[in-house]
Amino acid sequence: MADVTSDRSRERKPFIAVVLSLVMPGLGHVYCGRFVRGIVLSFLSSIYIPLSFAMLSVSHASVRIAVIIASLLGTLFVWLFAIIDSWRVAQRIRGPYVLKDYNRWYVYVILLLMTTGSSTQIALYVRARLLEAFWVPAASSYPTIVPGDRFLANKLAYKSSDPQRGDLVVFINPENRSVNYVKRVVALGGDTVQIKDRELYINGHKLERHKLPDSVLDGIRIEIRGKMLKGDVYEEINGDARYEIFLAQTAYEKALPDFAKITVPQYHCFVLGDNRSYSQDSRHFGPIPLATIIGRADYLYWPAKDWSRFGRLQAR
Repeated sequence: MADVTSDRSRERKPFIAVVLSLVMPGLGHVYCGRFVRGIVLSFLSSIYIPLSFAMLSVSHASVRIAVIIASLLGTLFVWLFAIIDSWRVAQRIRGPYVLKDYNRWYVYVILLLMTTGSSTQIALYVRARLLEAFWVPAASSYPTIVPGDRFLANKLAYKSSDPQRGDLVVFINPENRSVNYVKRVVALGGDTVQIKDRELYINGHKLERHKLPDSVLDGIRIEIRGKMLKGDVYEEINGDARYEIFLAQTAYEKALPDFAKITVPQYHCFVLGDNRSYSQDSRHFGPIPLATIIGRADYLYWPAKDWSRFGRLQAR
């Protein structure tokens, strides 16, 4: 007499297990009755990317890059393991499989939404409290930031301390609050600022700067209004900070007029674009309130031109 199978019995197909694992690691295991293993794999696949973002604020480049690479490799390993293992589990199930209570299409959808929802919540929390990505369309921070660059701003940088000279900060444009700017802090509250004959004076002292070779611009040369931007790159020394600035040649001199001496108010800072000849900054709208600063531009994660620039943005 033939065995009678339950109408809740179904054969487990390896192909379906693999497809579900491709959609989300762990779903293929749930399909095959390995619920706990599936949940663990789903969790593991969702934590590596937030971990990578968290590591972007680590100060040591070697540690940061090593952890990011390890996280990416870990994600790939979890995905491949889930695909291969779900196929093997489905292969080992011989004959009819008695469906479990969680073997319902809507349970798969719920698990998928829970995992992706958790990842989304983590991503939103990271964006709101820790790091936010920005794309730069303009050349005002050239050569540090090239048009088309994408960078991460560290929103924790000024929770317990104020900006320092040399910091690249992202702030709300005081003339248009729907727009964010990224500029270099050159002076703090109580400092005096003056620009005379293309030289920057802080507290009455002309900042020291050294001309750098033209080769610094190799691979990142840009055009302004359809013409190649020509000029010189300098390393400017501002207290303990060293950073690169660009001064355009004579044709652009009118964009860098003298700036009369002012005193920066308390709880404000004076910001300039690294491209001194082509920037809307505190010379136009005055010192910015510290309260308008969103974060510190820390990490260039998508260089528009030369990938050797990948990494930290802050002054040396």
